[in-house]
Amino acid sequence: MLPNIIFMLIGIQSVAHSSRILGIFHEPSFSHQILGRKLLFELATRGHNVTMLTPVLPKHEVPNFTAMQLDLKGQGTSAAGGNLFKFFDAKMWSTMVNMDEVGLLWTETVLKEKNLQRLLQSNQQFDIVIMEQLGNHALKGICYYYNAICVVLSTMGPTWLTNEQMRNPSNPSFMPDMLTNYPPKMTFFQRFYNAFVQLVQQVYFYTYTVNRHNDLLQKYFPGSPHMREILYNVSLVLLNSHYSTSNPAANLPNVVEIGGFHIDPPKQLPSAIELFLDEAQQGAIYFSMGSNLQVQHMDKVKLEAIVKRLGQLPQKVLWKLDSTVTPPGLPSNIMLVKWAPQLDVLAHPNVRLFITHCGLLSITEAVWFGVPVLGISVFADQGYNAAFADASGFGVAVPYNILTEENFGRAINALLNNSTYMDNAKKRSKMLHDQPMTPMEKATFWIEYVIRHKGAPHLRSAALSLSWIQYLLLDVFFSALLFIIIIACIVRKICSSFCCRSVKRLNDQKQKVQ
Repeated sequence: MLPNIIFMLIGIQSVAHSSRILGIFHEPSFSHQILGRKLLFELATRGHNVTMLTPVLPKHEVPNFTAMQLDLKGQGTSAAGGNLFKFFDAKMWSTMVNMDEVGLLWTETVLKEKNLQRLLQSNQQFDIVIMEQLGNHALKGICYYYNAICVVLSTMGPTWLTNEQMRNPSNPSFMPDMLTNYPPKMTFFQRFYNAFVQLVQQVYFYTYTVNRHNDLLQKYFPGSPHMREILYNVSLVLLNSHYSTSNPAANLPNVVEIGGFHIDPPKQLPSAIELFLDEAQQGAIYFSMGSNLQVQHMDKVKLEAIVKRLGQLPQKVLWKLDSTVTPPGLPSNIMLVKWAPQLDVLAHPNVRLFITHCGLLSITEAVWFGVPVLGISVFADQGYNAAFADASGFGVAVPYNILTEENFGRAINALLNNSTYMDNAKKRSKMLHDQPMTPMEKATFWIEYVIRHKGAPHLRSAALSLSWIQYLLLDVFFSALLFIIIIACIVRKICSSFCCRSVKRLNDQKQKVQ
């Protein structure tokens, strides 16, 4: 019996370690590339044969790993397609439409890219395709082309669309949409508007976006099923989130949270940054707006307000500013750097506050090291993340569109002088660390699980076989309504008939008396 078990385990291990994996991470944003490389590097070290399609080639080689560069000229270099719209000026509805158009541009740019076409025309085969989810729906045609298992990584955590394509429970009454920037506990008006926003997005998606992506799908993969079918053919969704950094949700077994999987143990800081932070006797503040938001695009009044308030603080401020434009009148307590190892900076014991755009990686890293945040959210999921930090007590949200010198200053003073924020940040840190396995172990386990079980169809929700009318129980509702109407009509008919007889009998009796 024991030898049989041993041989079975060896067989399972060999299946997992002989897989041919294609990773597609087309978004050139630095944070997205971090997530893609980290996951695919780990799979390669576990013995898988990994090929990565990326616009930014890794700087070092890894065994079992091949990188192929995507030439995405014309797509832009930022998360929103370069100059297609301005981040700081973006409004909610324009963001939705523009990001959708950028997603279509991304998708076709990748599908017609020469290296991808060369790969598709070769004899190379893949068992599993792992791609990020960001408006690239027609790229799932690659999974169909290779008859491969499809795994999606949501770099922004859960959204209504990731929930929709897996039929994961999603209720707008307590799950804020990424576009609304609401806290988990919403007022009546907020719940009403949150539901309205999600409804508009879904109508727009199914009446416009899906059809546009289907056009691309049929153009580059002739004879493919309709996009509506391809969209739901996903075996596993990996969410870059955790209940310590995002609103807790009821996830299906094939929707797995792996937030924090990219975090490595802190390393020694560059000497100049380390000296600057070591000398911060009253503490230090780290300020970074990520890799996409450039200071030269900020409103001058808001920028001057930020610089003025930071200059009045006794704390030292390390400002990551990868821009050729230097804010005027820079105070002596501020040190500008074009690049900083964010993880290592946040791990420094003197850092007391992180001023951030509230990208999910930044929020996760702040929670990991127990540092309070001041969230200057601008677009996408940043407002949602900032609102969650505010509602959870480890941060204060000051959205960019309402930022003034007064509310920015109040937020900094509260975060630095009220120990509750630091205490809550440390509590959140313990939650994120307190897991039965590391986030990376969880990610690789579930990827190899769906490989071993041929896509794990047993994990798919039965709701995926239902139409939207059936899923929303509209057929049951209208059947019940029809039944009630019929019963009401019958009762009304009986009562009417009974009343008519009674009136007739009463009239007959009156006639006899007369």
